[in-house]
Amino acid sequence: MFDTVEISELQSKVRVRVIDDDKDFLKSMGLLLEMTGWSVTTYNSAKDFLEAENFTEPGCILLDLRMPEMTGLELQRALVSRNKNHLPIIFLTGHGDVESAVYTLKNGAFDFLQKPVNPLVLNKVVVEASQKSLTTLPEVGQKREELARYRSLTPREKEIFKLAANGKTNKEISQLLDIALPTVKMHRGNAFDKLNVHSSVEALKLFESLGLSEKEDV
Repeated sequence: MFDTVEISELQSKVRVRVIDDDKDFLKSMGLLLEMTGWSVTTYNSAKDFLEAENFTEPGCILLDLRMPEMTGLELQRALVSRNKNHLPIIFLTGHGDVESAVYTLKNGAFDFLQKPVNPLVLNKVVVEASQKSLTTLPEVGQKREELARYRSLTPREKEIFKLAANGKTNKEISQLLDIALPTVKMHRGNAFDKLNVHSSVEALKLFESLGLSEKEDV
């Protein structure tokens, strides 16, 4: 359990994002959270959230399930695919069912609450979700650093790194790309040095952890 001082300290470090297409509910929820000490940003749609949110502050997301244009489930999937799912998602909906709840939780949602929600229950879940975001933030920072290093690779280094990550030998890469073996070794060595990996196995782990696809050029 958290005491009042711990919650106050937590609230000073995090931000709660509320996403709901019901403007009246959005306003009342924002006021409720602010009155209990939370810093809050509200969004009237998933699209607005994706366009405006910078994902740098720890905290959590209160997300409606059914919204026009992009539903809460679609936003959840989008955040996972964009590697921006480090903010715990609390689904808060008046249209919940067991199937939807199970699906969202299996795909990483922190909790699934029904409207109208008991303010004490909501506050407890927001506290727990926000605390979780603080503990995962260092991992997120490391991943951002790794992604920045990957983006610093030249196009040829990326190409060779992807092939090496998928188990191709230098000779095989040379044949596939129709370039000289010493050139492959040079680019592979540069890529591995920049990304601080020492084998194809480590390269594959990094490739997968960054959420990259074989065809992606980030």
